[in-house]
Amino acid sequence: MQNLKREKDRLNVENDSLREANEILNRKIMKITEKIKKGKNLLFIDVRSPSEYEEARIPGAVNIPVFSDKEREYIGTLYKVEGKKEAIREAVGIVGKKVQDIYIEFEKYVEKDRELIVYCARGGMRSSTVTSLFKEFSLPVIKLENGYKGYRQYLNENLPKMLKEKELIVLYGKTGSGKTNILQEIKQKGYDVLDLEKCANHRGSLLGGIGLGGDATQKNFEAYVMDSILKSKSDIIFTEGESKRIGSVVMPNYLFEEVFNARKFFIETDMDKRVEIIRKEYLKESYDENEIFEALEKLGRYIGEKKKNEYVEKLKNKQFDEVIRDLMENYYDKVYKTKSHTFEKTFHNADEEKCAEDIIKYVFGI
Repeated sequence: MQNLKREKDRLNVENDSLREANEILNRKIMKITEKIKKGKNLLFIDVRSPSEYEEARIPGAVNIPVFSDKEREYIGTLYKVEGKKEAIREAVGIVGKKVQDIYIEFEKYVEKDRELIVYCARGGMRSSTVTSLFKEFSLPVIKLENGYKGYRQYLNENLPKMLKEKELIVLYGKTGSGKTNILQEIKQKGYDVLDLEKCANHRGSLLGGIGLGGDATQKNFEAYVMDSILKSKSDIIFTEGESKRIGSVVMPNYLFEEVFNARKFFIETDMDKRVEIIRKEYLKESYDENEIFEALEKLGRYIGEKKKNEYVEKLKNKQFDEVIRDLMENYYDKVYKTKSHTFEKTFHNADEEKCAEDIIKYVFGI
């Protein structure tokens, strides 16, 4: 019994220490997020390898890697095979040859009153070395404690709370109704917007990735959402109704629930204007024809092989409007579901700027 009590006491002490460490970390990161809210001149510098940066980063961060992907893999293998001492010795040799080049890259981002916040994966050797060394060279560098891992921990613990402190107003409408354009108009007028499609780098439909260069990763999506919330200036944020999945990313439950339970407006747009919106959005001057054909292949299982081939031939003949109209009337409009939603008001979109103005007047009683 005494052994069990001692073990329980030990675990309690460890848990208390962990909670205290987390609270300290949260306070440190919170100081930085407060600076973001106040619009302070900050720049995050990610010193991890390029592949780590692409997979998950803090929004707005620039990548000045201490190690390339190959060098990082080599050091990791050396650590496992030869041990920590040999890995550190080799790492120091690699970094030593690069210090001048890394310093020159850092210098490019130095501005009056700007702080350079340096991070690596866990606040370890990479960010500690760079920060300590460049502080001696009088660069305005600060290390982000616990690195990207600490940032993710802060996001997971605080983003749900941040969202609950805001009132979301959600725009719904059929494909091509101009919801994204209306949000852009609202933003240009100085109001806060959470552009979920921009965060996901995907428009939400089966063809929604055309021309965007690939979906955001799940971690980057969540980071962009938090960045938008942090930079919001009021308690009211406009956003767009989306399915839980947007391209390859999935809205976390806490975000999806906030969107689902928010005030909802429906955007009604005439078919001719919807066709025009889709054409301008998907078929820009430099559109990739092959990318469109590849996207249609994915759609083939829903519309049938015959219809898909018909669309391909019409697109080759530049019959864009005909294809867009047919797709909306015979596919997108049929699968669009609004039964689970109750809309507070419907706005007609004949002109995005005018529609945005009408929404703002209604919401704020202007």
